[in-house]
Amino acid sequence: MPEIALFPSASHVLPEGKLEITIAEQRYQRMLKESVEGQRDFAMCMRSEEEDNEDESITRIPAIATKVNVVDFNALENGLLSIVVEGKTKIRILSVKHESDHLLIAEYLPFKAWPPVPVSGKHECLIEKLKLFFATMPEIGALYQNGEYDNLSWVCQRWIECLPLEVHYKQLLIAQDSPALTARFLLKLFDNPQLFDDDIN
Repeated sequence: MPEIALFPSASHVLPEGKLEITIAEQRYQRMLKESVEGQRDFAMCMRSEEEDNEDESITRIPAIATKVNVVDFNALENGLLSIVVEGKTKIRILSVKHESDHLLIAEYLPFKAWPPVPVSGKHECLIEKLKLFFATMPEIGALYQNGEYDNLSWVCQRWIECLPLEVHYKQLLIAQDSPALTARFLLKLFDNPQLFDDDIN
């Protein structure tokens, strides 16, 4: 069974998404070094709300995570390292263990990807609102200079990354075979923002 290192985070990334993260702890520096050297990949996983904030206490990881590649990095003045990762594929985590420095390692299997889906007229509002969000959050928008706005799967995955949904709702959406459920939820949400509280809380 293949193994992969895990980076639990409250910020989320899905296939074809990008995320800037700071590498501070030695275990994650080792994780990054091993990944760059081709020894072992790593994946971004969503932190479960039931877990404490300290990685050492994590025993339950939400099942679906995203294998990532490092596409950029910068050394910070405080000696830390800032990297930009790009989501490649979804994986299903089967089991998790700690190594001696508390780096999380998981056994996993590949998880089905959403196929490209053409955007129809009723989904245009999702595109426009996403572009507006990127414009108001330039640090995120700068990562998507060439967004796939004609692909509903790409658009919906960016919304899942950005929206402040609880992890178990995000897991429900990304476990689907297509972006159809996410698109219906987003259309309902943007048609009546009050429904956000009704559906999610």
